[in-house]
Amino acid sequence: MTVQPLHTRPGPDGGDSRPKTGGQRWAPPGGGRPSKLKWILLGAAVVALVGTGAYVAFKPKSSADGKPAAATENGEKDSSSILTVTTVKAEASDVPRQLLVTGSLASWDELPIGTQTSGLAIVEVLVDEGDKVKAGQLLARFDDKVLRADLLSREASLREAQALATEAEANIRRAEELARTGAISTRDLDARRSAALTTKARVGVAEAARAQAVARLAQTEVRSPTDGTIAKRNARLGAVMSAGGTELFRIIRDDRVELLAEVPEIDLRQLIVGQKAELSAVDINGQPFVGTVRIISPIVDTKTRIGTVKIDVPQDPYLRPGMFLTARVRTGTQSAPVLPEEAVIYRDAKSWAVVVDAAKDDKGHHTVTAREVETGPRDGNRLAILSGLKPGEDVVLTGAGYLKTGDKVIITQAPTDKVNPLPAN
Repeated sequence: MTVQPLHTRPGPDGGDSRPKTGGQRWAPPGGGRPSKLKWILLGAAVVALVGTGAYVAFKPKSSADGKPAAATENGEKDSSSILTVTTVKAEASDVPRQLLVTGSLASWDELPIGTQTSGLAIVEVLVDEGDKVKAGQLLARFDDKVLRADLLSREASLREAQALATEAEANIRRAEELARTGAISTRDLDARRSAALTTKARVGVAEAARAQAVARLAQTEVRSPTDGTIAKRNARLGAVMSAGGTELFRIIRDDRVELLAEVPEIDLRQLIVGQKAELSAVDINGQPFVGTVRIISPIVDTKTRIGTVKIDVPQDPYLRPGMFLTARVRTGTQSAPVLPEEAVIYRDAKSWAVVVDAAKDDKGHHTVTAREVETGPRDGNRLAILSGLKPGEDVVLTGAGYLKTGDKVIITQAPTDKVNPLPAN
């Protein structure tokens, strides 16, 4: 009986696992496989570790109830992504109905000042454009030497005629005395009376000639016919002017200026004389000028279908003829919902208001709807809404530009100065 040594075990084929004779060592089946398996297992562990880290890094955060924070079970946003807004109530109010007109300022009455003399040169110009003048003030003077000499000649002729007339009157008195004594005939008396009448008529002719010379001399001085402002000056030193030719000056009569507004025929029916018109120009205190409708054109242009309305404007150095202005003519009042101007947003050349639904969802959120509205007259910071909005509806005041139809909002208390931004008219 063969005794097996301790600490031996059978080989894979049931034989002895000890090294065989011949100096060969025992090796596990498969040669180098254990080394390759080790590296495969190590690589798998590394891949698993990297994947676990990525999952943890990019995994959405969960809310307190275990659901993703970005959305609830029904796909709605949670409170952290809902906009908080303030609202204002659309209140019905009487707002002024206004008609917008445009036009240019013009002189109420612009006077052309010319000359009635011809062939005389200007020797003095006393005013320039923009100067204020008074009625009767001297504006320019022509060379009057020739006319003064002519006046002296006319005065000499008048004195001569007066002397002859005086002599003729004396002759008549003597002839009448002689005729009573019979020293001269009646025929001679009648002849002397005729000579006296002739000399008297010559005095009248000389007086008229002298008055004419005085008038021509006075025409060498150009004076202002009224108070006003020199709008244009064509008078130049040395220029020889002719009667009926180029005007010397243009004067804005009484400094009165008016707005010549062009109004379509369909809008003329809304205007009446005496209505107030607020101009786009402002005074030194920043307040708009206010004019008054003075004349409404009785005719309409057959080609343009436009009529002219003349609006008196205040006297102010800033309001000058030729300026282009717009005016808002108050034609009455109308009742409409009104909103603060900041509650109306403008997109794609349209006006919009974001209306808040009065009902709340189970989380206390309100749904909003963006509505297109038609805006009307403006009164201060108030804007009338002609269509698209009903009185009493709540409209987003702050944050409306970030909302669209269907969005959820949280309403917060409006600032104190926004609680009632629409003062009574």
